[in-house]
Amino acid sequence: MFFLNPGSVQFAGESWGDVSSVTVDRQATRVVEAWSDGGPHATLIDAPEQRTTIKLVQSLAGDAVGTPTLATQGELRFETAPTASDAQAKRVRTQAVVVEVSHSVARNGVATRTVKLLAVSSDGASDPLAVESV
Repeated sequence: MFFLNPGSVQFAGESWGDVSSVTVDRQATRVVEAWSDGGPHATLIDAPEQRTTIKLVQSLAGDAVGTPTLATQGELRFETAPTASDAQAKRVRTQAVVVEVSHSVARNGVATRTVKLLAVSSDGASDPLAVESV
């Protein structure tokens, strides 16, 4: 999933401004494959263990002293819509943990912060990401 210019973004009770994008990637951390005697192709493939990674890119206007702390867990919540109106707006929520924070400065002097979070399921079986219509 890719969200461009989400509205307000909150994490662990703090508001993060100037967020240019949020991406949600899913990865199988373990894959189970099985074959039959009928041929060379797999007859069963499952992904019993999965990871949901969220990357948030934020533009910085000056010094960045208030960097998110690694291992902080909290609710990540933001709203987004395909256009500047509220039509087809979605609210995205998840419990997440900060696992990486990096900063960069482009040649044009624009500074960005990238925060990588891992989503946490409440019970291990339910999808950690909730996407709702507003």
